[in-house]
Amino acid sequence: MSPGELKLPDYREQLPAVAARFERIRQRPVILTIRNLKKSFGSNGGTRVVFDHVSLDIHRREFICAVGPSGCGKSTLARIVVGLDDATGGEVLLDGKAVAGPGPDRGMVFQGYTLFPWLTVKRNVMFGLQMHGKAPSTADVEAREWLDMVGLAKFENSYPHELSGGMKQRVAIARALANNPRILIMDEPFAALDAQTRCHMQGYLMQIWKKVDVTILFITHDLDEASLLADRILVMGTNPGGVVEFIENPVPRPRSAAQLISPEFLALKKRLEEHIHPPAETETVEKLPMIKLTEAGDEVE
Repeated sequence: MSPGELKLPDYREQLPAVAARFERIRQRPVILTIRNLKKSFGSNGGTRVVFDHVSLDIHRREFICAVGPSGCGKSTLARIVVGLDDATGGEVLLDGKAVAGPGPDRGMVFQGYTLFPWLTVKRNVMFGLQMHGKAPSTADVEAREWLDMVGLAKFENSYPHELSGGMKQRVAIARALANNPRILIMDEPFAALDAQTRCHMQGYLMQIWKKVDVTILFITHDLDEASLLADRILVMGTNPGGVVEFIENPVPRPRSAAQLISPEFLALKKRLEEHIHPPAETETVEKLPMIKLTEAGDEVE
């Protein structure tokens, strides 16, 4: 069977362990509730609706990935959940309470490296702890514990400019988790990393998630990444944005890079691609003016 003929397996029949995992997830309490969420920009005559009527429930300790074409509102959704942006309509509830601005019950990891360059690695992690009233001695001990968790204990006295991109993001994850948030929102945190480092970071994140009582909402453009990490994948559309489908990931856990060629993985990725790049979709590339700046003696095709 060619990849083009693959269909998403009915895991309830073919993969009993996967079906049992989703049943366990559904029995957990709902941490995050989003109801009829709407976001638009502009005013009368120039309003642009980013997304409309977004509704979903996320259960405790779920790993949710959100994918969709550029402009569908993935990052805007993340910023509303964390409290950095206001919604135009609808509601976001965390543990049944309305989200109104940032709070320690939500952690955020951005794509860019948001560490304070003038602080050491340990003091970057201590910062949030002290901001929320922890004594310096207590913050010091807890920061060390989190750095040990992400495998960077020996770099506690280093400064951000002395670290690689992947190490900086591990510090950012430790800093976000240090306040014991109920949910961790990650907005394309590995997009700026090279492919090898990105793969390592995905592995680190899965190890950390297993050890910490936290729910994760992970924004990504990378369909392989979503298929590798997520319990469920939120697919968003455009014009205006909204929920196209919420897919339960049929790839069994624990996962590894070897599963990237498994039938379940390939079928899931094909389904995601069909949502984001429909077969009937034709892309028109603007024709540029032909201004020739070289006489190489050979024409490229």
